[in-house]
Amino acid sequence: MDLVDNDLRIRVLSESDFPYLYKWLNDEHVLKFYGGRDKSYTMDMIKEHFTEKWEDEVIRVIIEYHNVPIGYGQIYKMYDELYEDYHYPKTDEIVYGMDQFIGETEYWSKGLGIRYIKMIFAFLKRERNANAVILDPHQDNPRAIKAYQKAGFRIIKDLPKHELHEGKKEDCYLMEYRYEDNSSNIKAMKYLIEHLFKTIKVKSIEIVGEGYDSIAYIVNNEYLFKLAKHYDARNSYKREKKILDYLKDNFKSNIKIPEIDYFDESGIMGYKMIKGSQLTKEIYESMSKEEKESLHLDLSDFLKSLHHLEVSQLSEFESDVLESYKSDLELLQEKIYSKLTKEEQEYIENFISSIINNKTLFQAKKCLCHNDLSANHILLDENKNLCGIIDFGDACITEDYRDFMYLLEDSEEEIGAHFGEAILEKYNYEFKELARTYAKLNDDYYAIETIVCGLENDNQTLLEEGINLLREQKK
Repeated sequence: MDLVDNDLRIRVLSESDFPYLYKWLNDEHVLKFYGGRDKSYTMDMIKEHFTEKWEDEVIRVIIEYHNVPIGYGQIYKMYDELYEDYHYPKTDEIVYGMDQFIGETEYWSKGLGIRYIKMIFAFLKRERNANAVILDPHQDNPRAIKAYQKAGFRIIKDLPKHELHEGKKEDCYLMEYRYEDNSSNIKAMKYLIEHLFKTIKVKSIEIVGEGYDSIAYIVNNEYLFKLAKHYDARNSYKREKKILDYLKDNFKSNIKIPEIDYFDESGIMGYKMIKGSQLTKEIYESMSKEEKESLHLDLSDFLKSLHHLEVSQLSEFESDVLESYKSDLELLQEKIYSKLTKEEQEYIENFISSIINNKTLFQAKKCLCHNDLSANHILLDENKNLCGIIDFGDACITEDYRDFMYLLEDSEEEIGAHFGEAILEKYNYEFKELARTYAKLNDDYYAIETIVCGLENDNQTLLEEGINLLREQKK
């Protein structure tokens, strides 16, 4: 192994490196976290320990920074005894463990350990086709744990009294990095739920969906838990909880909405699932005329009741749609214009300017809106009656016509414009043409919205998808 990333190099340990190990393992600052300050290493002990044979593959390396040795690492393939020691289930997966330390303490907290770990991740996938990597830091070493989390490791288990250190059995964490499903790691989510919320024991857990903002899990076949994937999503959860808590006390309806039972500001929340089937075109088309009319009426009544709530207590959640379009334009000009042709730039500017300058759009009544009322957020019972509305993640105080934008959408995911028109009629909405105009505008804005989402989430795939959609739309 000889890996290089600019000024950082990882190379195989040689006998000439033993003096460095002798120096580092006689430094009490290093020993506090690696080995223990009650140990005194001789050169013979160093040679014996770092040439010891393992039952399976072990790779011992030196970490160099600007050609100067600064630390040590060992990467080893898991075998039977280690699986038992780590309480880690043995499967057909290829799993490696790793230990490391920066021996030159002046290089601590500079991100070099994180870079080292990511280089090892890449090596193990490329050269060993690894499925996962694990390690077991002491629980009282928050600096290392934070670095490991930044590198991609996630806590999946407590290892109480796991390692003898300075005469005492220390509690450790078992941390795991997975190559295919790290962000949605079920073991890590189970650990989070049980340690943040002491009243629930996770007996079963499965992933039911993942988007750009969140990952959703069903727990114990009873609760839906969501995990935020970034800072904006965590803030969205806070807003959603406050709005749902307000609705729980102030919104009277036979239509069920989520009630948040579990919440933590780190970006996780859970609520008891509302039983029902998501509305689809197939279900809608199978309904009788009377069943459809009943659904239209129930949805219109739900929206009217929501829109007429007194929501001064929620004023902090007022959305400035006009400013959001202006912000989108500024972001596009700053981040992506260099990759677009002059004609594409002009298309974007003319489109967004036409929205910003449409004064009628921003003089409509503002009220509390679901703001994401698509078909898959509408639940029906076994008799095809409306029984629930879910996913209030985008709920805010905004123009009331925004609650009709997906109901009026013609697409594979939605029911069709005729569905929205029927609800507008039952609602007796005064500004139907305004609702239609915004629904069309929102549909046409999808390409730009996709580009913006790609930029905000540093998602190259999404960014390219949005640019391609824009070019198709512009033709």
